[in-house]
This record gives sequence, C-alpha cells and structure tokens, in this order.
Amino acid sequence: MRKAGSIAATLILLLSAAAVVFSADSARGPKTALLSDKEIKALADEISGVIAKDTVTELARSHRVQASSGFARAAGYIASRAREYGLQNVQIEHFPADGQKTYYTLKSTPGWEVERAELWETSPNKAKVADYDEMRVALADYSQSADVVGQLIDVGAGASPFDYEGKEVRGKIVLAGGSVAAVHKLACDERGAAGVLSSMQNQVTAWSGDYVDNVRWGHLSPYNSSNKFAFMISLRQAREFRERLAAGQKITLHALVKAEMKPSNYDVVTAVIPGSDLAGEEIVFSCHLCHQKPGANDNASGAAAILEIARTLMTLINRGDIEKPRRTIRFIWPPEIAGTVAYLAFHPDIVSRMKAVIHLDMVGGDHAITKAVLHTTHTPASLPSCVNAVADVFTEYVIEGSQRAAAGGGFEDALISPEGSKESFFADMGPYTMGSDHDVYEEGTFRIPAIYLADWPDVFIHTNNDLPSNIDPTKIKRSSFIAAASGYFLARAGSADAARLADLVFARAMSRLPRINARAANLESRGREGASDEARSLISNSLETDAAALSSVTMLAPTDRSLEAKVEGLVDQLSGAWLLLTGQFSQQHKGNRIFFVLEPKEQPKPRDAKSKSRKDKEPAPAPSSPAARVIPVRKVLGPMDVYYYDYIADRASGEDLKPVEKLNAMPHGEIIRYEILNLVDGKRSVKDIHDYLTAAYGPLPVDDVMDYVRLLVKIGVLGLE
Repeated sequence: MRKAGSIAATLILLLSAAAVVFSADSARGPKTALLSDKEIKALADEISGVIAKDTVTELARSHRVQASSGFARAAGYIASRAREYGLQNVQIEHFPADGQKTYYTLKSTPGWEVERAELWETSPNKAKVADYDEMRVALADYSQSADVVGQLIDVGAGASPFDYEGKEVRGKIVLAGGSVAAVHKLACDERGAAGVLSSMQNQVTAWSGDYVDNVRWGHLSPYNSSNKFAFMISLRQAREFRERLAAGQKITLHALVKAEMKPSNYDVVTAVIPGSDLAGEEIVFSCHLCHQKPGANDNASGAAAILEIARTLMTLINRGDIEKPRRTIRFIWPPEIAGTVAYLAFHPDIVSRMKAVIHLDMVGGDHAITKAVLHTTHTPASLPSCVNAVADVFTEYVIEGSQRAAAGGGFEDALISPEGSKESFFADMGPYTMGSDHDVYEEGTFRIPAIYLADWPDVFIHTNNDLPSNIDPTKIKRSSFIAAASGYFLARAGSADAARLADLVFARAMSRLPRINARAANLESRGREGASDEARSLISNSLETDAAALSSVTMLAPTDRSLEAKVEGLVDQLSGAWLLLTGQFSQQHKGNRIFFVLEPKEQPKPRDAKSKSRKDKEPAPAPSSPAARVIPVRKVLGPMDVYYYDYIADRASGEDLKPVEKLNAMPHGEIIRYEILNLVDGKRSVKDIHDYLTAAYGPLPVDDVMDYVRLLVKIGVLGLE
C-alpha cells in the first residue's frame, strides 16, 4: 500500500519528468527518444522528396478510378518500381468488383470505362463546353452512353424536391450546383431529365468559392444501372450559363457519351521487406492509389511516399546503415477503402499478423498553394495505443527542426529537399478523424492501430487542379520521414525499445492528467443531478484509456516479463496520481497488485436558486433507461460506411434512419456512430459504451446511443443480451 505522502512526492517527480520529456534539448541528448541519431540521419539523408514528387507526376498521368484500366496502369507502375527497388513478394492481386460481390459489409462497385465524352453548345452559339479527352473530370464517374440534344434548364442546387417546383425538366439537361448523385436521382431518375450539367463544389473550407476554375470530380451511383450522364464544369462556367438563362436565352446542348459500367476487379498491389526473428508479425504502410486525373496530393502523394519509404528502407538495409527489421514490413497500394476491405477479407491470415499500420493520404501539398496542414492523427478512443506516442515523437522532431532552421538556427534537422521550400513545417498532432483507409484497419472487426498522416485543408482536393505542381518536395520528404521513422521503429523494436516507449506513453498520460481533472471538476461545479457520476465516469474512462495505451506497449515484446512488470508499475503509478488529485478512490487487490477504483463522492448540495448561474440551469441528463443496461453483441463484421456503399441505408429507410440523422447532427457525430460499434465487445452495456464515449467526445444522451443500437439490432448487425 502506498502512503499519500509518497504518492504526492511521486506525482511531483513524475510531472517533472514528463516536462523533461517534452522539452528535451536535442543539442544535449539524442535527437529522439526512440531511434538513434545514426538511424535518424540515415533516414533523413536517404528519403528523397524529389524522387517522391517524380512518382507523383507519373501517377497523375492516369485517371485512377477504382476497378478501371486507368487504375490498372497505375498499379502496374507501382509494382514495377517496387520490384526495381528490390522488395519481395511483389504482387498485384485482383478481387472481383461487379456491383454484386460482397466483402464483409462492402458491396463491390462495377468497373467503369470511357471511350469518348463531349458536351457542345449548339444554340445559340457553337462552342465546346466539356471534353473527357482534355479533362478527365469533365465526365462524372459511372455516367453511361448517350447521344442527346436537350435544352438547358437551371434548377439551382437541384438536390431538393423544392428546387424543381414549377419547372418541367423532362428531356432537358439540368444545370445544378448540388451533389451530382442527388441531382441525378431527383432530375433524371424521378423526373425524366436527359442528363446533368454540374458545378458541384469540393469539400467546404474557408476558401470555398474562391477558386472559380476548379472542376469537381463527380460521381453518380455505381449501383444504378439506369444512370444517364453528368458533365462537370467550373463555377465560372456555371455562372455564365446562369446569367444567360436569367436573361432569357434558350441554350441547347448536345451530349455525346460512350461509356459503360461492367464487371471488373479491384487491383491491390502489395510488397514486403521480410523481417528477421519476428517475421510472422507485420507493420503495414498503407495508402490509396485511386482517384481522378491528376489527383496529385489526393492521393498520388501518399502512394508515392510509401514507395519512396520502401526504396529508402531497402537501400539503407542493403548498405548496412540500419538493421534489418525484426518484423516484416508490408506495403499496400489499394483502391480507397473498398480495396482495403476486400484485401483484409481475403487474407485473414495476414490480418492476424498485423500489429500496426502507418497510413498516408495526402502528404505533399505545398502550404503556400493548397493551404494544407499535415495532421498526425491518433487512434480512435476505442483503440488506445502506444503508436500515438511513436508518431508524436517523430512529428515533434520534424516540426522543431524546421522551426529552428526557419529562424536561422541551422539546417541540421530541417529535412529540406532540393527543389523544395525552406519554410517551417505546417503540421500538428491531434485526435482521431475519419475519412480514409485507416478507418477500416481500426474498425472493431480488425482493431489494428493506425498512425494516419493527412493534409487538410486542400483547396484543390477532388478537382482538375490537384496538380503535381502543388507538391512541395520538402513537405513530402518530411511527411515520409515521420512515417518511415515510425514504421521502422515499430518493425525493429525489442524489449529495450519498448521500455523507453512505455516511459513516453506514461509521461504523456501524466501530462494530460491535470486537464482531465479540471474538466471533471467543471462538471461537478455545475451542481446538477448526476454531475458527480459524470465526473467519476470521465476520470474512470480516462484512466482506462491511458492504462490500455500503456499495456499496448507489450505487443513489442510479449514474452518479456520485466517489461510487463514495468508497465504494470506505471499503470499503478498513474492510478496513484489520480488518487492524490481526487481523493475518491478505494483500493482493490488482484494478486500482488493494487488497483485504485473510483468511489462516489458526496453529492454536491444545490445552491440557493437565486445564486444559480446559467450553467446551473442546464437540464440534467436524462436518466438511463433499463434498456441501456443490456449488452449488445456483434453479429455482422465490417464497417457500416464503405466508400460508395452505406450498409445501414441499404437495409433501413424513413423513420428507421432517425437515430443516424440525430447522431450525425451532433459534434463528432460520424465518429460517435463509428465508435459505438467499435466498443461492442460482448461485455460492455449500452450505458458503459455511452459513458466511454462521453468521456472521449463530450456529452451525449444515452437514449441516442440506445436508439442507434436498436437500429443495428433491427437490421441484424447486433444482438442484445
């Protein structure tokens, strides 16, 4: 048993140690806590942003739509370079994609091929409007053959039935600015329009609408065999057409399209660097190879970066500059999400060997051009992991080195590439965000922790202007270094490395402790019913999360009992720190170990009504219903949203989808839906899941969680015990 005084002393020492970890001066010690200076220098010197950008330029020549000949060309290029670099077991695997074949919860999309597509104005002027041969994004994916002459009609956004009131669109081509798939459904499928002319914009940023010559890469539904066509134009072109139509002109267009959807394959390129004594374990470098021509930053940059990482590691290993990794390193270039799901479904043996993933999706955008900031993104709250600390260490190293160089402190750690910028690295580290293949790896079916590197925003994402010229060789070199260093450390780490990592994970947990405690105190200060329970739940779940992240370190040396004992001791110290801060723990024993368990404090007495603040007047959370005590169990494996395919929406509609809409309207709503399913383990009740999510993402009505669980039960994804 620890005495309070000794715990206090320990806490002071530990917080001091944490401060040392975060403020270490590289001039007085190793550059990082995880790799030697020799390894850091070898990686920094060999990784080439110029070579990576050259690869981006090559990939950007192909229109890399999933399950298309353009994607196949890009896959062939990657495979040939991987063989040239000496990687082993280089393969292109082909997984059927025909609109019917399923992989877990994914319904595959068919292939799509285009022979020709042109749109002309024939009256009152004779002028070309769009040409697929000149600009691949001119034709929305999954458009089909047509030879149509039709009058142009403006339907505004065109994504709501209200946009069509008082307008006859049958046989006409609609000019619309909303989601092109939604416009096609309302205008063509339901009202008989001949086709769509779309000025749909890319993702919303602070600069939305500023780049009027962007042409968005559009998609019709790949599951609709009755698709007509949609041509994509810029905001500038759309405004000109609207002005003419508003002035009373009658504009006639001629659309000529030769395109078809047909059975094809998802092509997935893989290659490995075999490990030594732990070759049966794998660290994965992932990206997605697909997207429109040019699609330079999204995501030729990620595909090029992991190819450059592969070249770098092979070169350094062959030269003897770094050790051969203990674990096998696997590189995967799939079509986004769909290809990853198909690959994991087909290779459960490989899935069982995967220990961690480093995923790169948009990693080269020049900040001065694209406004991009590189984000090192942590694992979701449902999957606490030591890999977050690994990624943070190398991200911090690159940020600090770039800032010193920009301020005139020397270029030793700046990672500047020839032909690249010398700016500070616009980058940060932060909590989990969704939107790429890392979602698949970390989903509850697989639970493989992933380091996710991604640019956001990018004002040219998904447009004709996502060009190779937007790629900064220095930026892609720095991003590649973070990924390479993280992956290499995890691949070659042994017991001593794991012990150092445990100290880092512990230090980071200790640094968060005062912030979490302040949040809990703020909850209690409101004096409302249930506030004390919420505060206890916050602390308890935060402790559980940090303990799980610490325990995950043992994956690097699972048979090392001294490492296990060290981790157990650090967990105990973290628990002791909470005991000191809160005074609301009791002790429980498990074998020779002591655990600190949260006990309720006296319920705060309500203040006089006249003295209540605005926060005091907030309604108390609704008490959990008896149903929230039931335990959900998983019956269907796989993510619910898989690229174009929505598993839930395909099985429910109308009022049944209200729980989805309600959660999506909340802050972090999409993540919360993802996490609810991730936390289903056959042990947690719905209330337990709710409490965990509230601690991680903020207040959440327990009834909303229960309603979503009921929906998943209704469509057969979950059962209840």
